[in-house]
Amino acid sequence: MRILQVISALAPRYGGPSVAGPELSRELVRLGHDVFLYTTDVDGSGHLQVPLAEPQLDQGVEISYFRGWTATGKYMFSPALWHALRDNVANFDIVHVWSVYSFSTTAAAYWCRQRAVPYLVFPHGSLDPFLRRRNRPRKWLYTKLFAERDYQAAAAVMFNCSEEMRLASDWSGFADGKGPKRVIVPIGIAPEWFEEADPLAGKRLRAKFPSLARRRLIVYFGRINFKKGLDILAQAFAELACDRDDLHLVLAGPDNEGYGQTVRDYLARGRVLHKATFTGLLSGEDRYSILREAEVFALSSYTENFGQSAAEAMASGVPIVISDRVNIWPDVAEAKAGLVVPCDPKATAQALRALVDDPQGAREMGARGKRWAAEHLTWDAVGRQMIAAYQEAIGRGHGARSVQALSFS
Repeated sequence: MRILQVISALAPRYGGPSVAGPELSRELVRLGHDVFLYTTDVDGSGHLQVPLAEPQLDQGVEISYFRGWTATGKYMFSPALWHALRDNVANFDIVHVWSVYSFSTTAAAYWCRQRAVPYLVFPHGSLDPFLRRRNRPRKWLYTKLFAERDYQAAAAVMFNCSEEMRLASDWSGFADGKGPKRVIVPIGIAPEWFEEADPLAGKRLRAKFPSLARRRLIVYFGRINFKKGLDILAQAFAELACDRDDLHLVLAGPDNEGYGQTVRDYLARGRVLHKATFTGLLSGEDRYSILREAEVFALSSYTENFGQSAAEAMASGVPIVISDRVNIWPDVAEAKAGLVVPCDPKATAQALRALVDDPQGAREMGARGKRWAAEHLTWDAVGRQMIAAYQEAIGRGHGARSVQALSFS
């Protein structure tokens, strides 16, 4: 197959699709398919330093960057991407479109309809009721003008797990039996996460951040963002660690929106700010070492379409504490790979305490999570599920309709 992925931006600050999209594309190439990725060079208010004149090869994936801009710092648009889709979309067998309220989604969906090319759409959590309530008037208008049509004319809509699909089911684009067939394909985990810990890499990481020396680490790994429930985690850590000197909280990830100050305020009020370290964006071996050095991974999100960082923690053999708004939670609970709690500081503190005070039980929990991730979330397994979804979408043809849910997991 000739497969086109359309993602609004690949800058690391955007997380999620900027990582998963290229990783999925590389796996599809390994499975023998021709894969192309269209995106923009947008990076916040600036631009990535990438060539725009010609495609770049990334392990067989042909990535084309187009000059883009942002309006109000959020909405990205790119006339060059529009023209490229217009001129080239008919050359592909299937187009995989990421997101909902984006120019790239609407442009790709429009030209797929015009050229009668089947396309699959992936909301990546944007249809969760929690996020739909934010900026509701703007999203309602965009939905009525573009998104409903973009989704209803798709050959399929993809979710990462059944909980994400359930939460999105009352969106107007799916109401009254509308919308395409729905498929479930999880996010894959890169093989590096499954590798055994390198003690020297861990020592090098702790040397870069001396505050971590001789401390037992509770780690959050991801963007410093309001939806991640870091206010909950900060209050929970304060309750747990205020009178303990053995524990240290690590918040590893970029703070592109200034929310880190809010988190610091919570930690300061709890008298534990000196027991917390903000590492910023980690790369290279540090990205993997921070989880392998953790005793517990914590993700208290108010909404999370899948919870990729939680899955990466499981692949690393780390026991996890997650909220019941992280949509992978039913699998975590069934696998006994972690503790699931409501979005509540006291419940989160109790779960963290249960794990740090029972190291043997926590290690056993981490081992179960690693086995579950290895069975379900390798890119090899996910790539084959994705190919099956593409083949069915192509078979259904442009504009197919169905509300029947189909899981390839």
